[in-house]
Amino acid sequence: MDYDRLKGELREMVSVTENVPEPYRVKLFEILLNNYLTGAAERAAGASNGAVTTDGASSRVRNQTLTVPTQVRVFMQRTGVTAEELASVVLHDDGQLHFLREPRSVSIAQGQIEWALLVALKNGFENDSLSTDPEAVRSVCQEKGFYDKANFASNFKTARSAKLFKRPLEPQGQPQSLTVDGQHALAKLIKTLAAAT
Repeated sequence: MDYDRLKGELREMVSVTENVPEPYRVKLFEILLNNYLTGAAERAAGASNGAVTTDGASSRVRNQTLTVPTQVRVFMQRTGVTAEELASVVLHDDGQLHFLREPRSVSIAQGQIEWALLVALKNGFENDSLSTDPEAVRSVCQEKGFYDKANFASNFKTARSAKLFKRPLEPQGQPQSLTVDGQHALAKLIKTLAAAT
């Protein structure tokens, strides 16, 4: 094993993990290290590494297989989101989706909309349905500092936001599916987050 290369890779892994929320740093570091070590073993055996392939149900990114449910796959095809972009934003582990990159430096109203879109993505992975539960959005917005109690419901009724969901999100209301506009807004958000350093 090339220990000088390993040291460089470890520094890069630490740098990557510093850019994700604290609860996910250890797990992400373990995955990156495991992927590197597995890839090093494959390279030593003459196998190819680092390719991104889509075989219908999953995408392979740096030796990490990301299982992509049907609705998310359709969304990716419709909007042009790549497996690499998706894998740089989310981590799917034990049936749960974790966000490696999150909305930052946006207004509270914009943050609420972006989290509503990301909750739809999470639901797409966990339940194969690109839909958003208003109370799940409220919870994540409270947790992430994007909650505006006085205007929470009205933020989803503006013309710009209402077109993103089948029906406006109502407090304690039913989950609402993303519209085509909503899917394109989610794709733009994923691409923006994936491009952020």
